[in-house]
Amino acid sequence: MFTTFMQNQPVETTQFDSNPKHVARRLFLFASALTLVGCGTKKVSSVLPSPIWSASKEPELALPTRQAHLPVASEMHGAISRSTWAKGQPIPRNMNRMLPARYITIHHDGMTPFTTTSKSSAASRLETIRKSHLRRDGGRWGDIGYHFAIDPAGRLWQGRPLTWQGAHVKAKNEGNIGVVVLGNYERQGVNRAQASAIEATLRSLMRKYNVPVSRVRTHQEWAATACPGKSLQQVMVGIRGNTLKQG
Repeated sequence: MFTTFMQNQPVETTQFDSNPKHVARRLFLFASALTLVGCGTKKVSSVLPSPIWSASKEPELALPTRQAHLPVASEMHGAISRSTWAKGQPIPRNMNRMLPARYITIHHDGMTPFTTTSKSSAASRLETIRKSHLRRDGGRWGDIGYHFAIDPAGRLWQGRPLTWQGAHVKAKNEGNIGVVVLGNYERQGVNRAQASAIEATLRSLMRKYNVPVSRVRTHQEWAATACPGKSLQQVMVGIRGNTLKQG
């Protein structure tokens, strides 16, 4: 900054003025200019976001302070393979490549309440979500929007491969891993198996991709939405404030 400032100053060709008052005034103006050059940096907050932001205010995102890692397709974190439930392949031309992971966002699917522990029922629900997503925006989506899903039995399912950017938070998908909990948590509670699976999944993703707890969020902390529902939001506040911080 100093070098750039000096290059932008006119070259002085007249004899040096040794008057003490003039010298002092020049030093004051020079110091003031340096202060203006360096005032573009904004203060960064690392405080965990409150559970819900008002719809009228955009959240201020903390700048990255640690090394982020680029996910690869083979990293499934113990999830049931996408091939066991999806009846179609991802469409690469409709997706962007994933950037290094910096955030993890929790969702619910927001459909009818879903409490069955049937594996086949969970697979069918995921396929319903995938097909619904493929019809959005005139068919411009490339796959289910979430990278992972957790069912009522606490099973973890692979969604969109991690090599592809998700589609789960409008305008905030870059480097953002999406995890959906199957069910509607405005109308049902989170059971113990799900809570344990959410915690375990978050720990695994945070450790693998070096994501701090301050960047583990829910959908309603990015935008004005009820997602992930009242009961899941409450569970997430507890998990972030207690177990994840202690781990």
